[in-house]
Order: sequence, then structure tokens, then C-alpha cells
Amino acid sequence: MRLPSKPAWLLIGVHTLCLSIGFWFLFQLVMSSTEYFAAESARDLLAVHSRKLTDAAHGIDAFDPANLQQQELLQRTAREVARVSPTGAVLVDQNWNVVNVLSTTGLWNIGDHLQWESERAGTEGIQRGQLKSATGNRPAIALPLRQSSVRMVVYDHNPVNQEWRAVLVTSLPLAAGIAFFWTWILSSVSTYLLSARLSSEESHRMAQSEHDALRSAQDLLRTRDAVIFGLAKLAESRDPETGHHLERISLYSTRLATALRLLPKYHRVVTPGFIRLLGISSVLHDIGKVGLEDTVLLKPGRLNADERRKMQEHTLVAGECLKEIEQRLGASNFLQTAREIALHHHERWDGNGYPAGLAGESIPLAARIVTVADVYDALSSKRVYKDAFPHEECVRLIREGSGTQFDPELVTVFLSIEADFAAIGQRFAAQAAASIAAAESCAVADSLMTAEQESVLIDVVSTPKPCAESPEVSSSVA
Repeated sequence: MRLPSKPAWLLIGVHTLCLSIGFWFLFQLVMSSTEYFAAESARDLLAVHSRKLTDAAHGIDAFDPANLQQQELLQRTAREVARVSPTGAVLVDQNWNVVNVLSTTGLWNIGDHLQWESERAGTEGIQRGQLKSATGNRPAIALPLRQSSVRMVVYDHNPVNQEWRAVLVTSLPLAAGIAFFWTWILSSVSTYLLSARLSSEESHRMAQSEHDALRSAQDLLRTRDAVIFGLAKLAESRDPETGHHLERISLYSTRLATALRLLPKYHRVVTPGFIRLLGISSVLHDIGKVGLEDTVLLKPGRLNADERRKMQEHTLVAGECLKEIEQRLGASNFLQTAREIALHHHERWDGNGYPAGLAGESIPLAARIVTVADVYDALSSKRVYKDAFPHEECVRLIREGSGTQFDPELVTVFLSIEADFAAIGQRFAAQAAASIAAAESCAVADSLMTAEQESVLIDVVSTPKPCAESPEVSSSVA
């Protein structure tokens, strides 16, 4: 299972923060509620303990602060109550100032002002509340004496907030912490598992989408290669004696480019992508010949000057055709490479080629590579105007064309792998001899290289060998 992404951890963090705030409010609510109910319970208990004192106060019809007998009765009753419960009592005036202390507690003296906080009114005019002091809040009840402005306040000696807070502070935080920790673990684990599941599903969907996109792209490339190869085959079909010329050109070119890549100068230029483009683009190098007359294309002899001029125009026809396609479809590495090859694969290193008379490295590299492959195939194959040359003769002529017709560095690389060229040619020759009729009528392949063609390259091409230096020769191939 994949780990959750950063948003999932952020979700867990926000969840933890909200949970903490919720538990803090819950803690405060429990504390305040507990204090309130503790105070109510203390006041109920106080009412029970002070019942005797309350009855004594109610028995006085008209209380007179100056009546010593009445004061003596209340004081005596208050002391009796104080002996059995922590209860104190004072008399206060309308302003809550102490006018008499009925039981000795040391908390308030005559003349002190009581800070009374009323909670609610009870029966028989009794008020329930609490007395605030520096040592804590004490539950209290206040009852008016009959026909008098004086009130009797009965209170508990023990501060309810201190007593109950001591219990809450030691127990409630621990209980709240345990509850929070347990809740956090359960919710976080649930969030983690859910996020991990969603992340895993999303990753799976993305991987499936990428796989489908890659498959679609591969299908499009196969379709493109098949259409291109079919069009090139259609043009080649006018010359029945070339047999597998396009397949051989593609293999010769990619093999030569693969070996060229070992040179430091070309390592960054001749990439696997460049080799792939070269393999498929090279099959369009002679597509312009589809516009040639049969009398020129299939003439079994040397061409005259006018026929040679017409033959040379096939490069311009192909270049213009591919340029128009590129303008309609937009910039494309494939179309650019195909146009460069089709237009310039008859240029010469010394500048005496056609159609533009380019020289040296001004000739595109892809065109220079296909030039070597095309000349070797033309020399080693039977044509209407000649028989096939032996491999050794083809190698000699290409060596002699170094520096004039061909790029010297490419000739050096070719000489280091010329045995691979011979093996590729021999394998295709054997296949053509065995099934020439089937080869001429076969359907368009679904890719540039069929499994059979790839096996040719795998059989004859091993790890590229270092390029050996070849002697420079000044003669050129006609």
C-alpha cells in the first residue's frame, strides 16, 4: 500500500487541530458544569445542615437587631449547627454589610462587605448563591428575617470551587487525555487508511491512464510507420528489380548511425531518437521517383543528359511534397528529417552533387548517412542497367569516394562495420531468392521492421566495434 500524499498528512493535521479544540471546549464545559452542580449540591446540603437555624429565624415574628434575646437565640442555634457541620452564619443589612456574626469563623467581621452572587431564588423568600472571597467561593443561602431589613446569610466554610477543582484537576485531565489520545488514534488511523486507499486508487488510475496513453501513442506510431512504409513501397513498386530496397536502406542507415554514435563528436547528436527517426524517414528518400516516366526510371542503360536531368528532379519533387505536408501538419522532427534526406541524399561531400550543390557538413547528417547506405545498396543490388557488384568491390568504391562523394568520418565508421552490411545484404538476398513472388505482393507491414527484418539486424549486429582508421583515397565513385 502506498503512503498517503502530502494533502493526506495535511488533512490529518487539520483533523488533529479540530479534535484538540473540540476536546478543550469539552473540558471547559465539563469543568464549569461540574462546578455548578457541585455548588448546587453543596447548597442543598447546606440547607439541610442549617435547617435548625432557619427554623429559629422563621420563629421570630419581628426581628430587632437591638433585641439581645433574639440575637442570643440565633447565636446559640448557629453554634449548635456549627458543631455538627462546617457552617457559618452572619447577619447583613440591605447593602450586604455584616451587622452581626452568629458563629465565629474568622472569615468576616462586623462591618465587612459581602460579595454576594445570586444564583436563583428558592422557596419562602430564600435566595441561593455564593459568597466570593480571596480564598474561594463558598455556597450560601440568604433568608430575610420577618418584618426587618436584616438578612441572615448561612454559608459553608469550605470553598466549593477549590474542593471540587482539586478533584477535577487530578482526574478530568487524565480522563480527557486518554479519551483524546484514543479518539485521535482511531480517527487518524481511519483517515490514514482512507487516504492511502484513495491515493493507491488514484495512482492506479494514473498508471492505467499513462499506460493507455502510451499504448495509444504506440498504436499511432505503428499506424504512421505503416502508412509511410506503404507509400514508400508504392513508389518503389514501379521498379520491381530493387526488391526490399527500403528495408535494406533502413537497416544500413540505422546500423551506420548506431556505430557513429560511439564517436564522442556525435554522441549527443546521434541519440536513440535520432536513430529511430532516421530508420523510418530513410524509406521516403526516393519517394519523388513516383513522378518519373517509365522510360527514364526503367531504362536499361545509361541515361542521356536530358534523362539525367529528369532523374535528378525526383529529389526536388520529394522535398517539395514533404514540405507541403509539413506546412499543413505543423513542425515535425520526422517530416523535417524525411525532407532533408529526400532532398539532399544525392549531395556530395565535395559540393558536386545535386540539387543544391551543398558541401561538407552543410549537408544534413541524416542525408550523409543515407547517402552511404543508398550507394552501397545500389552497388550491391542488381538493377535494370547493371548486375550486382561483389561486396568487396562495393567497399572499395566507397573507400575511394571518401572525401569526395562521402563524409570521410562516415566512411571510416562504415569500414569498421562493413561485414555487418555484407551480412544484411546476404540475408535479404537469400530471402528474396526463396520467395521473390511473395515479397512483391505482400501487404504493408504493421511497422518499419518486421520480426523477420529485426532478426536480420540482431544476427549480424553485435556490440558496435571501435572505428578503425581507413586510408584516405582521392578517387570518387562515378
